[in-house]
Amino acid sequence: MRCLIADIVTELHPRFSDTKQLAAPFLYTGERKTDITLDVTDAYLQDLMSRAAPGSTIGQMENFAFANMFNRRAIPFHTMLVHSSALVCGGKAYLFSADSGVGKSYHTRLWQQVYGDRVYVFNDDKPVVRLYDDRAVVCGTPFDGGSGIALNERHPLGAIVFLERGETNAVRVSDNREVIQKLYFQTAHIVSAATAEKMLDNFERLLHLTKFYVLTCNMEREAAETAYQALMRNA
Repeated sequence: MRCLIADIVTELHPRFSDTKQLAAPFLYTGERKTDITLDVTDAYLQDLMSRAAPGSTIGQMENFAFANMFNRRAIPFHTMLVHSSALVCGGKAYLFSADSGVGKSYHTRLWQQVYGDRVYVFNDDKPVVRLYDDRAVVCGTPFDGGSGIALNERHPLGAIVFLERGETNAVRVSDNREVIQKLYFQTAHIVSAATAEKMLDNFERLLHLTKFYVLTCNMEREAAETAYQALMRNA
C-alpha cells in the first residue's frame, strides 16, 4: 500500500485487517516517489505480542509496529508524533497530551459532551505535527492506538495542552524547559544519534510555532469548560 501520511509518501505492507482498513483513506495513487518504506518482521511482531496487554491482537500489534517505525522515520521530514487526542474546534486542532491512563481521551469526550457538534476528535492517540517555516499543521495518521479514530485530515495547530490530574481545574502557560521535558516523553524519542539532532531541531521549530499549556483537571464537565475558555481567549 502506498499512502500519503502528513504529505510523506509511505509504502507499507500490512498483513492484517487492522492497518489495511485504517490505511485505506490514506491511499496514494500519484506519481511522487516513495519517501519511506515500512516492513514489520515476524520477530518484531512476536516481541510486541509478548509484552502486549491481555486481549491485544496481532493485528493491533502490527498497527502499533507500523506507527513506531513511521514516527521515527518521519522525523527528518520535519514531522513529529505527539502522543495525544487531537480535537478540532473553530477550524484548528488542539492536542491534549498525557501519559497513558491520565485521561486524555476522556477529557476530549468531555468537550464533545459540552460542545456537541462544534468539536470532534480526528485522531485519538497518534496524530503527527508537520512543521513548516511559518506554521505547524496537525495531520491524521492510520495509527489509532486501538480507538478506531484515525481520520485522514489536516488542520492548523492551535495549541498543545499537557494534562495533569487534580481536584480542581486550572490552566497555566508552560515554559520552554517544562515543554521540552513533557514533549520528550510524548514523542518518538528513542532514536539514533543522527536522528536525535533532527528531533531537537523539530522541538525548536515547534516551540516557535505554537502555544503550550498545562491543564490541571478533574473528570467533570467543568474541566472542558475551563480549557475551552483559556484556549479560545488566546486563539
